[in-house]
Amino acid sequence: MKITYFSKTSEIGPSSRYRIYQFVPYLAAGGVSVTIRPLFGLFYFRLLTWRPSVWRRIAIWLYVMARFIRRCFDLFASGKADLVVIEGQLFPYLPPLAERMLARWQKFVIEFDDAIYLTPGHAEKIPVLLRLSTGVIVGNPTLAAYAAPHSPNVHVVPTVVDTDRFSPRSTSPFPTLGMTDGLLTIGWIGLAYNASYLEWLRPVFLRLQKEFNLRLLVISSQPPALDGVNVLFRPWSYETEVDDLRACQIGVMPLPDNEWARGKCGLKLLQYMAVGLASVATPLGVNRDIVSDGVNGYLAVTLEQWYVQLNRLCRDSSLRAGMGEAARKTVESQYALSVWGSRLLELYKGFQFDEGRRNLLQRNPASRAVSSSR
Repeated sequence: MKITYFSKTSEIGPSSRYRIYQFVPYLAAGGVSVTIRPLFGLFYFRLLTWRPSVWRRIAIWLYVMARFIRRCFDLFASGKADLVVIEGQLFPYLPPLAERMLARWQKFVIEFDDAIYLTPGHAEKIPVLLRLSTGVIVGNPTLAAYAAPHSPNVHVVPTVVDTDRFSPRSTSPFPTLGMTDGLLTIGWIGLAYNASYLEWLRPVFLRLQKEFNLRLLVISSQPPALDGVNVLFRPWSYETEVDDLRACQIGVMPLPDNEWARGKCGLKLLQYMAVGLASVATPLGVNRDIVSDGVNGYLAVTLEQWYVQLNRLCRDSSLRAGMGEAARKTVESQYALSVWGSRLLELYKGFQFDEGRRNLLQRNPASRAVSSSR
């Protein structure tokens, strides 16, 4: 079986990296060859940091146009594939003309792991793409509930991590940062534009610093603005991200209470848990499924709850160790690449264009259903 996968980015982008690139060896072992055609590469992310802004906008516009042209050529080559998978959409912010044309000669699957239907201009476009598709793969039940009215063939494949790579530390407690044993480290990893979520927790960090020898380790592309907080910034790198996480004792995943946050798939939380960290997270969306409160981590809503739960973990090393062990077991059994590699393989092989089901969906909305591969 041959699959052409139109990803949003190269392996540098976390969404594409975790939705397809890490699965390629498992698919190949099962006889499925995957050709990945990314829309944006590393250069795009570098452009986002350019100054001044006027030159950045011009450069981004030229780069995007060049990549759109390249994608047109890639589309013509996709006719040799048995199945096409599109991460989100072929051409962001443009009408779904390319997808309509593609549907005439090629069956394709839409995959997404964020609430992309909430972004400007996509409320009308995404339902069209879902109706045109053979099937839909989403990262969590919130996204599946959105997709179900538009497609009878929706599958949940959660974001998963490679537990061989993301493993607990085995030797030195601080392998890369040279920290002292008496220094507690709370970690956060993520894209720079999500670092604003940490600003809300600033009063909690300041309060904890008065009681503990504490620092916040931020692993991202840019340092956050957290006045008064003892922040250690580490530029994200694929080569160092695991060791950087192992240097922490606690992980945090704060989220705002909105629809976009409910559509997130809990990647950073799973990364913390896989390396054996006790974590505190906002109970929104999939976080409520991943964390059993008080067993493999804590859930917190208010600032006071965040302070109480982090204070407990800072004070009690045995509590951290027990929760970290339980967290690791949760990831190994439910959110491991080794578990889901074979499941995605069978899902791809099972996708078949069924015009009868499509017609049934259009005639009878009551027949719509979500099928979960979990």
